[in-house]
Amino acid sequence: MPLQDHFHGPNVEELPWESVNTLWVAAVVAHLNQVLPQDRFRAFAKRHLGPQVEADVAEFESLHPPAQANGAVATLPQTYSPPAVHTIPAVFPDILEVRVADSNDRRRLVAVIEFVSPGNKKEADERTSFVAKCCTYLRQGIGLVVVDVVTSRTANLHNELMRLMGVQGSPLFPEPTPIYAVSYRPVHSPPQNTIDLWPETFEVGRALPTVPLPLMGAGLLPLDLEATYETALEQSGA
Repeated sequence: MPLQDHFHGPNVEELPWESVNTLWVAAVVAHLNQVLPQDRFRAFAKRHLGPQVEADVAEFESLHPPAQANGAVATLPQTYSPPAVHTIPAVFPDILEVRVADSNDRRRLVAVIEFVSPGNKKEADERTSFVAKCCTYLRQGIGLVVVDVVTSRTANLHNELMRLMGVQGSPLFPEPTPIYAVSYRPVHSPPQNTIDLWPETFEVGRALPTVPLPLMGAGLLPLDLEATYETALEQSGA
C-alpha cells in the first residue's frame, strides 16, 4: 500500500499520525519477533510522547531484578530524599522506537529503529536532543534506523546528525528536505572506525522500501517497511 500523508488533507482526521505510527511500531515489533532468532534476539517497543517523563518500570525491572533476602524483596528507603544542589532546564525528546536486545548477553541493546515524531522536528533544542540520542547509539556501536514520514515540518534530522558528527557533503540529503529512512551500521575496524549508511527517500503515493537493520555483532536483517506499514493501515481500518 503506498505511503499516505498523515499530516495534511483528510488523513489528519481519518488516519492521524499518532494512531498509524503506534500501530506501525507494533507491526514492526511483531515482524521482527517472527524473523529474528528467538533463542537470541527479542524486539520490543518504547513509546513516550509529550512533555511528561515517566520511568519505564517494566523495562527497568526486566533489566535490574530486585535483590532478595530470605524471600523478601528489597526496596529503596523512602525517607532518603536530599534536596538537589542545582536544577537545570532539560528537553526530553519524543520517543517512538523499536529496540532489539540480545537475550544471550544480559539483554544488551543491539539495534534501534527510531520513528520521527513532529515534536522531534519542532524546535532546535528538541532536534538537538533527538540527534544527540542517535549519536550516542552509534558511538556505542548500536545499529540504527531512522524513519521520517513527517510532512508537516521540514527539519532534516539525518542532516543534523551528520553535522553533529562532523560530516559534510554527499552523506547529507539535498534540499528540499525529503521524507526518508536511513540505516546506520557502526563498524569497528582499526585503525579507522566507520559507519556504513543506507539512505532511502520516500514519496507520498509510492511504496516504501525494504531497508537493512544493522544488528551489532550479528550482521544485517531486512526490514520491510512496506509490509509493516500496510499492516498498520489495515489494523487502523483504512
